[in-house]
Amino acid sequence: MPDRTDSTFGYAEFGDWYDAYRLAVLEPALVQAADALQRELDDALPDRDLARIRSISSRVKSKRRTWRKVNQPRYRRLIDTVDDIPRVIDDLVGMRLTCTNLRDLDMVQVALESLPRQAGRKSPLALDPTSERDYVERPKQSGYRGWHVNLGVQHDGTPVTCELQVRTLLQDSWGELTHEDTYSKAGDLPPLVEVLSTRMADLLATLDDIAEDLRTELDRIDEAMVDETSPTGPAERIGTEVSDALSTGPGADAADIVRTRWRSLKRPLELSSLAWALQHEFGADVSDDWFGFGAFKRFLTAAIPDAEFSSGRHAYLLPADDSDTSFDDPTTDEVSTVPDEARQLRRIDRGFPLVETEEWRRIYKHLADAWEHLGHATASNRSINRLSRSARDRARDSGDPLSRRHLDHVARAVLSAETSSEPLGAAQIGDVFTTAVLDRLADLRIVAANNATTRARIGHWLLG
Repeated sequence: MPDRTDSTFGYAEFGDWYDAYRLAVLEPALVQAADALQRELDDALPDRDLARIRSISSRVKSKRRTWRKVNQPRYRRLIDTVDDIPRVIDDLVGMRLTCTNLRDLDMVQVALESLPRQAGRKSPLALDPTSERDYVERPKQSGYRGWHVNLGVQHDGTPVTCELQVRTLLQDSWGELTHEDTYSKAGDLPPLVEVLSTRMADLLATLDDIAEDLRTELDRIDEAMVDETSPTGPAERIGTEVSDALSTGPGADAADIVRTRWRSLKRPLELSSLAWALQHEFGADVSDDWFGFGAFKRFLTAAIPDAEFSSGRHAYLLPADDSDTSFDDPTTDEVSTVPDEARQLRRIDRGFPLVETEEWRRIYKHLADAWEHLGHATASNRSINRLSRSARDRARDSGDPLSRRHLDHVARAVLSAETSSEPLGAAQIGDVFTTAVLDRLADLRIVAANNATTRARIGHWLLG
């Protein structure tokens, strides 16, 4: 094992420091970070989305691998003493999250977006947005794909950085099959290994794209399944012969489940997620007739006749009128003009951007420029993806980078609301999006439709 002959410390001193620091700081920080990440995901995601996270693993970097990294030229010049190592090496603690497909990577990114920039008592986990490395959009030369970001925790007052890697099942399989972790740290890939591993990475990336298309179609089917019109009013209108299905058997058990969920709701619950939970509990075939009621919303109306549903693009079960509908605001130390009502919407729709007014203007501008360049666009997933990718590339090329997730959210809302497919200008995009947001806030009972003062304040935030 080579020593750092140009430094004030060698392997023996490093080894003593590593053993003590690992035991006192790294191992407890790893447990703390893993627990905090799991709690954050549990709080942010419904059961259906949590099921798409297949595994979360963690490790402390071994002594020998840490020493190898300390001796790499790009780190070596930054480290004079062993106490410099935690400041320079940001993956002494690492976690890897594996999920089903590409859409789930976006889901995890959105779930973590609202983390504070510094860990504290109220939020033990922090996110460093400047550390984000998107190897999905820009794969490594070896073919490696994944999304990396640094999370931070505090252990007994000591800040500890933890690298989080998020991969799809196929991306993770590529890493296992090619031993990417070993080769990438040792130097250049052998030529034949590089060719074969790159070919395999490209093939698996194509399969990931197909899996995402499949996921989109299955989600569309799920949404259509719960969007069927249901009768209004008390369950008696449905017919006593059908309502008897709620008295005994699986229908009665299912009714108890949805009543319990409804009474405990603190924020609106997406119907497709509730339907998934019942299918998971009783089997997929329950959707054939939904316990004798024929349609999911018909069953819900019978099980909880006092319940109300949103009427937007995605249907939600609304909390009971007398339930505690307070929302916990994301912990932040930054001065922000984001309205509290927007933060409440974010608790329901984790994809809703919480950005300042100036960024909304930039989003509208770059979407308008991309739309003008591409021509007509529709509300199809392919068209939305083309529009948001083009806008993101234009923003990045202009030195004004924007999150593609934010661009995608606005594009999807505007194209879903707009009847014409012809390009809109930035002001028109802003107007359509603002109307869609205000309608959704009213639909979800966050802001009353007749509350002109609050609606004007939110409109000013979105438009300036």
